[in-house]
Amino acid sequence: MARYTGVFTVAVDVENLQLILTDILSYCGFEVVYIRGNYLMASEVDSQVIFSQLVTIEINVGIATTAEKTRINIVVRNEEIPLKSDNHCRQKFDLLTQSIIENPNWEFIDSI
Repeated sequence: MARYTGVFTVAVDVENLQLILTDILSYCGFEVVYIRGNYLMASEVDSQVIFSQLVTIEINVGIATTAEKTRINIVVRNEEIPLKSDNHCRQKFDLLTQSIIENPNWEFIDSI
């Protein structure tokens, strides 16, 4: 199973966060399938890959040390055995990471 994780800290109005994340996921080719409180799950749609390569994203949102900062924890995974370092799951993780960093709707602070 391929699995990639990232932690991002952004400055954003929490009221807009869900809409911004949904837009980012849609841009990256994902559809939100579940939202509950600070948890969001999305799955890949309209992909030309086999079933085991379809990617699922889990996002947990938490407030950081100050009210202006929000921490976003992401897990990007699929059932593909990652025999190559540049596999489909990694490509989707990189696209999502770049979209989070470059999004103009918040101020990107850092990532782990």
